[in-house]
Amino acid sequence: MAATVLALVTLMAGCVSVKTSLTGVSTNARTMESMDYEVLGEAEGMHSAFRLFWILPVTPRADREKAIEEAVASKGGDNLIFVRTWRERQHWVLGTVDIIHVRGSVIRYK
Repeated sequence: MAATVLALVTLMAGCVSVKTSLTGVSTNARTMESMDYEVLGEAEGMHSAFRLFWILPVTPRADREKAIEEAVASKGGDNLIFVRTWRERQHWVLGTVDIIHVRGSVIRYK
């Protein structure tokens, strides 16, 4: 009886597990056009993908470049420096969500 109740609660909760792992640290996201720039501030971008029943892709794959574009655009900059990238995988009752996170300092070239 207790096992059945625990199983039902787990299924109704939705998210069964979350795994996060660091995938990279780099000095810049894209090739530096110039060393003359101003720092606009810290920003984070992310991009995600969903697979129904853990195997059927519903959305395009998670893309690091799109996460970088989101972070840079949030501050109106040109590039991202001191970049940290990590991947998060969420296992849900109906499928899996993969999320790529990117965080760094946004710069604008002078």
